[in-house]
Amino acid sequence: MLRVWNISLLCATFSLTILGTFLTRSGVVESVHAFASGSVGPMLLGLFAVTVAVSLGLIAWRADMLRSVGRIATPVSREGAFLANNVVFAALAFVVLLGTVFPLLLEALNGDRLTVGVPYFSRMTMPLGFALLTLMAVAPVMPWRRATTETLKTRLFWPAWFAVAVMVLAALSGSKGWAALTAFGLAAFAGGSAVRQLAGSVRRQGWRGMVGRTNGGMIVHLGVVLIAVAFAASTTYLQTVEVDLARGEVVSVGGHTVEFLDTHTVGSDRVLTVAARVKVDGDRIFEPRLNRYRSSGMVVGSPSVRVGPFEDVYLALTSSPEASTSPGGNDSIDEVTLRVVVQPLVSWIWLGGMVMVLGTALALVPAARRRDRDGGPALRAQSVADVAMVGEAAGEPITSDDVEVTR
Repeated sequence: MLRVWNISLLCATFSLTILGTFLTRSGVVESVHAFASGSVGPMLLGLFAVTVAVSLGLIAWRADMLRSVGRIATPVSREGAFLANNVVFAALAFVVLLGTVFPLLLEALNGDRLTVGVPYFSRMTMPLGFALLTLMAVAPVMPWRRATTETLKTRLFWPAWFAVAVMVLAALSGSKGWAALTAFGLAAFAGGSAVRQLAGSVRRQGWRGMVGRTNGGMIVHLGVVLIAVAFAASTTYLQTVEVDLARGEVVSVGGHTVEFLDTHTVGSDRVLTVAARVKVDGDRIFEPRLNRYRSSGMVVGSPSVRVGPFEDVYLALTSSPEASTSPGGNDSIDEVTLRVVVQPLVSWIWLGGMVMVLGTALALVPAARRRDRDGGPALRAQSVADVAMVGEAAGEPITSDDVEVTR
C-alpha cells in the first residue's frame, strides 16, 4: 500500500537535508547554528533543485509500476492509523519548513524582514503533537482492515483510566493550563497503551516479547512519551527569578538555596570575563560568567547549570562587568544580579532519546515465530487480509513478525 507516498517521503527527506545544509552554510540565516556566508551556497541550492526535479520525474515515470496493489478498507483500522501518523509527521515537517523558509522568501521578493519566533511554532505544533500522542495510543491496538468499537473499548480501557488518573494527579500538583493537562493525559494514554502491548507480548513469548519490529516500536513509543512529558513539565513548572545578591547572601528558589560567595575577574587583550562563585544547596560551587569583548563592547553570558535527575538549576549572571579592565585583573564585585531558573525533567528528554535508540535496536532483532505442535509455523495465510481475519477471530492482533505469508 501507499508506494508512491512512501517513495515521496524518502525523496523529500533526502532533499530537505540538502536544503538544511544550504540554509546553514550559505549565510542566508543569521543564527548561532549557521556558518559564515561562503561560495558553497549557490551550489547547494542548485543541487537541491536538481534533486527535487529528478525525484519528481522518476516518480512520474515509474507511476504505473508504483501503483499499490492493496487499498485501505476503512480509516478506522491499523492501516488508516499509520497513514494518519504519516500525515501528522509530514504536517510537522511542513510547519517547521514554512517558519524557516517563508521569512527568507519574503525578504528576497520585496526586501521586508520578518521574524518568525517561538509563538508561531508553539501554536502550530501543539495540536499536531496532541494528535500524534493520540495516534500512538490508538494505532497499536487496532486490528488490520477494520476495527470495531467493542475491540477499541476493550483494549483501551485501562490506558484511558491511567490517563485520567495522571491528569488528576497533575492538576493536584499544580499543573497550569489545559494544554499541559492535555499533554500529560495523552502521554499517559500512549504510554499505557504501549505497556499493555508489551506486557501481553512478554506474557505470551517470554523475553522475546521485547524484541521484533512491533515490540521494539512500542519501546520507541515509550521514549517519545518520556520526551512529551519532559517537554510539558519543563514548560509548566518552570520557575524564573532574578535577584540582586550581596556577598554571602542566600536566596531560596523552587526549593533550592542559592548563595552568592564572591566574584573573580580575568582579563586579556581580547575579552574581560567576570565569574560569580555561587553555591547551590550548600553543595557544589558553580560559576556563571559574563564575557565583555573589548573590540565590540558586546557582552555575552555563559550560564552554569546544576543538572539533576528531576530538576535542572540554571544560573546566569546578568550584571555587566564593572571590575578591572586591565588584563589579568582580579578585582571583586560585592553585589551581582543573578537569574535563577529551575526547570524540571529536562534530563528526561535525553533519557527519552536513549529509550528510542534502545527500541530501534530491539526492533532489529528478529522476533520468534509462533509454531504449532509439529514445529511448523502456527499460521499460513495467502494474504495479509487473511492474517487479519484470523487475528480478529483469535481475539488479538497478529503482526507480520508472527506469521508466514505464502504465495
